[in-house]
Amino acid sequence: MSERTETQAVLEYEVKDGVAWLRLNRPEKRNAVNAELRAALAEAVRRAERDSQARVVVLIGSGEAFCAGADVVEFQEGASAAERIRGEYESILLGLHEMPKPTIAALNGVAAGIGMSMALCCDLRYAISSAYLREAFVHIGLTVDGGASWLLPRLIGAGKALELMYTGDDLPAEEAERLGLINRILPADHLESYVADLAARLATGPTQALAAMKRSVNHAASTTLEEAIDFEFLLQGVMMESDQFRQRVRAFVERRR
Repeated sequence: MSERTETQAVLEYEVKDGVAWLRLNRPEKRNAVNAELRAALAEAVRRAERDSQARVVVLIGSGEAFCAGADVVEFQEGASAAERIRGEYESILLGLHEMPKPTIAALNGVAAGIGMSMALCCDLRYAISSAYLREAFVHIGLTVDGGASWLLPRLIGAGKALELMYTGDDLPAEEAERLGLINRILPADHLESYVADLAARLATGPTQALAAMKRSVNHAASTTLEEAIDFEFLLQGVMMESDQFRQRVRAFVERRR
């Protein structure tokens, strides 16, 4: 078992059992993203992709929140703030969405605004029963950001997505699970242990195959069914030439004898 922990003021990066844990650490602000946390997250996501010891990535918050969104103080700077922070947010969101490793969001509380988008950019989402999602931009007279206009309609349909955006109402974990935004609701004292067990299990899986599955699903979001089938076969052809595939097929055949 390998274990490595490094802590900055606003973010903890820990690798354990093949899993990189990225823990947002501004509990007094419900892990709202300010300039320091945004820069730390962007670097941590890049690092997790490069980290050979990390085969799965988990995003979680400290305290009683996952992430309450962006620190509203920055919005007071106007349009100049949006242009300045765009690159770092894109690095975080695209980094999670396109990461060639499984990504998991463990929602230990509210996920609002950019926090909700970060969760939606992860492959899997698990939450405690008191957690909720919120697109709160309407309350401050803004449209959504963080790719929400692309992510939400693909996951729950345009009508429900627009309802959440128009109203800014909370989406409780139970309803989010029913809609498919959350994979499973867990007791608060079991969330981390469940996610840790699942992540460790995925970390022992065929990493190249998992990466190809994710790439296929992401690719299919903007293609026709025929193009998706062709792309799947293209990736399978590449995978069938890998040592990882040959070893697992050999082991499977041996077990069947």
